[in-house]
Amino acid sequence: MAAAVAIAWSAPAFAAGIGEEDVPSTSVVPAEGPSGAAPVNSPGSATSPSATAPSGKTWVPAPAGLKPKSTSHHVSSKSSVREPEIEPAQARLKVLQSAPVYSAPAKSSKQIEQLSPDKFVEVTGSTHYYLQVKLKSGQTGYIDPSSVELVKPTDKVFVLTHDAGVLDKPNRWAKKLAEVHQGHNVHVVGVSLDYMRIRMKSGLEGFIPMTALE
Repeated sequence: MAAAVAIAWSAPAFAAGIGEEDVPSTSVVPAEGPSGAAPVNSPGSATSPSATAPSGKTWVPAPAGLKPKSTSHHVSSKSSVREPEIEPAQARLKVLQSAPVYSAPAKSSKQIEQLSPDKFVEVTGSTHYYLQVKLKSGQTGYIDPSSVELVKPTDKVFVLTHDAGVLDKPNRWAKKLAEVHQGHNVHVVGVSLDYMRIRMKSGLEGFIPMTALE
């Protein structure tokens, strides 16, 4: 009996005497570290839903077989610059004043040549606000209509063969001012590209297409 009691008292004493250096290297360590988070190298740190990304947002693993979306933007190989709408025309007009020739129908475009007064330029079409011209170099450019003699004066009377709108400028984008009807006489006071400038009985002047007189 005395021997059993002695052994019982010696067991706690033996356990209390074990130091940290006596713990085997293969001992099981807790799943959570001192801060409460899973150790970096533990299996739970790679799959735990509560693991956080460096930005502080909750990291959720992508489903198997699903590739992450690329953040790079695809650049289209097609040019985003639209070609200007051109109304075909054919005329040789006199230059009234020195003016730049642009590479596109916009003042912000590159200047490719300078027109000289009293010279002539070949007009091949018109846009809403500019005339398209072909230069002696073979280049196509755009000029302000005010830089050339756009309307050649005339004085004739024609009978309309078609109804037509009377426009404030000699192009299809111009504002409609009035309308003239088939069978009526019109007083033509000028010619501009493929349009006739007419003067109505009210004194209003505008342009109608030549096709209305055919």
